[in-house]
Amino acid sequence: MQAHLEQAQCLLKKGIVCLPLRADGKHLDIARMGYEPVHLQTMRKDLKELAFNSITFHFAQKPPDHATISNWFSGHQGNIGILGGAGDLVILDFDSTADYDAWCRRHQEVADAAPQAMTPGGCHVFLRLPMPLKSSSMHLGLRRAGHIKALGGYVVSSPSVVQGEAYTWLPGRSLLEVEPPMVADLTSVSLRPVSPIKQGYDRLMRRGSFELQ
Repeated sequence: MQAHLEQAQCLLKKGIVCLPLRADGKHLDIARMGYEPVHLQTMRKDLKELAFNSITFHFAQKPPDHATISNWFSGHQGNIGILGGAGDLVILDFDSTADYDAWCRRHQEVADAAPQAMTPGGCHVFLRLPMPLKSSSMHLGLRRAGHIKALGGYVVSSPSVVQGEAYTWLPGRSLLEVEPPMVADLTSVSLRPVSPIKQGYDRLMRRGSFELQ
């Protein structure tokens, strides 16, 4: 689809990587990207997750060039996604508009400055963080509000359609029109990858870090 190719090329100039997705779905079209889709041969979820996480992490670290983007999207008839982690991009994937509205009431200034898209159930908000971040769940207070898409993750992007439901940019708020604002970290916008209780327990048990050897 020509619109996908043009969007992907324009966003790459801004340091944002688009990914080809399968038609009417959310899954990466890894065959289009030149990889063997072994997960489709076996229908094993663990192989799908291994493939998707590995590919998205790789391209966040080493973004494709314009020739690769052209190869992916020339004649592509599927959907389009946006990669997390590349260029410090982090996407807040709210599961519902209620969760998004609750977050906005706390951080209206950041929300007003950020690119945003409506999803079939909720909203995507695009930010930048100065430190690498792994994709994870997203908690607002004690409530799980959706997902954080960063290293190892991606989101479906406008103008994709999944099972008849469209993803659409808010008017004047697309990544082509608005630069994602930089925030210090997730806690500065009242978000955590896990609940505060689990985060406190992990800190007490010194989980999640390692020492250089």
